[in-house]
Amino acid sequence: MAKIEYLNFQNEILEFANYKKGLLPAISFNVNPVNFNRSLRLLQSPVDGSYSYVKDFSNTSSVGFTISQKIGLTGGNINIGTDLSFLNEFSTNRKSFSTTPFYVNYSQNLWGGRKLYLLEKRIMNVKNTVSVKKYCSKLAEIQSKAVELYLFALSEKLSADLSEQNMAINDTLLNIGRIKLANGHITKYDYKQIELQSLDTKYAYRQALKKYDEALCELLSYLAIDTDSLSISVPTLDLPMFLDASTIEYFVNRNNPSLLEQQSKKLEAEQKLLTAKMETRFNGNISLNYGLNQYAESFTAAYLNANKRQSISIGFQIPICQWGINRNKRKIADNNYESSLIAVENSRREFRDDIKEYINSYNHSVCLWELSEASYHLTCEQYAVAVKGFALGELSVYDLTSARQKQNETMSQYYSAMKDTYVSYFRLRNMALYDFKSKQDLEDIYLKNNRK
Repeated sequence: MAKIEYLNFQNEILEFANYKKGLLPAISFNVNPVNFNRSLRLLQSPVDGSYSYVKDFSNTSSVGFTISQKIGLTGGNINIGTDLSFLNEFSTNRKSFSTTPFYVNYSQNLWGGRKLYLLEKRIMNVKNTVSVKKYCSKLAEIQSKAVELYLFALSEKLSADLSEQNMAINDTLLNIGRIKLANGHITKYDYKQIELQSLDTKYAYRQALKKYDEALCELLSYLAIDTDSLSISVPTLDLPMFLDASTIEYFVNRNNPSLLEQQSKKLEAEQKLLTAKMETRFNGNISLNYGLNQYAESFTAAYLNANKRQSISIGFQIPICQWGINRNKRKIADNNYESSLIAVENSRREFRDDIKEYINSYNHSVCLWELSEASYHLTCEQYAVAVKGFALGELSVYDLTSARQKQNETMSQYYSAMKDTYVSYFRLRNMALYDFKSKQDLEDIYLKNNRK
């Protein structure tokens, strides 16, 4: 899964790289070696207006070189280039050259071009940032899922280990119970209770062992690991003992891809609003052209004494009566922009609520982990003491059963606190894209090799 996310991330990075390269000068070389035509063409005489068919038997070849560049300062485009055309008229055996040694063209909107250019640039930069954050978020989700599968396998392993220990103890208890029953120190009912408890422990062990194997296979399959020798052990509490809400909220606002994506949508709505205003209000465009051209029957003569070619074109767009259509278009764009602002604020509010909930859950679970761990170890010791007490005749079968049930109960509480701690931690880690243990951005951790 991580490999798939990496390939998708590489595609998004390449798209942003293409956008940045699109802001650099674009150089193109065009060649059209053959444009052959042999047909009858209908032409009108400029003298008397009569029509006649003329035989066209010719070939035109052309070559051109162009440099194009976007101008961020004005939002316009400039093109610089040169052209050469060669005409071979087979019917009259004439050859001629048409050249444009140099030309420059510049065009832009009279209003809004620069702002539109800057908005597009900001949108693309935010989208690139979002793609990086999303990739890190996907990797964090994969890690979170792996942790949950690991904890599930750990739960089954704890149950299997405890049942295995209890089986060995119950074999001893059966022997002791058999002696006590023979000496009349316990009733047959009490002995049957011990025997039933021993069978329950063996059954629980077999079930836990089967579930552990299934959980381990699921974990190995998710991690794409072929080996069966993965070691599952109880983790120590090495996570932060307390997480501060203001710190987490800071990193969430800075790194969370969902919030950044809302910012991107806001900028896109602003871009659409600006485009709607430019299309529905007074605007215009300007085009400036300057160049040199010449026509001759030889290649050298076509580049001598070139004629100047100049043109200026200014056009205006003046909406007069559209029956309110343009106003409605602007209103729709304005409503979409306002909607994006509300969506951003709602997302921030929801994230603040989720942050508080997960922080409270995490800080609470850390405390419970310490308490439940101490309780579990204490009940294990207490059960061992109860076994000795039963052997000495100081405790009854009921006391022994109660101690065993308490041991199972505290083990469940211990695992639950451990699981809740890790789940809450990795949720906050994913939301903030920040590892609070190592105090590093996940972007720096995951993309460390890519930046070398």
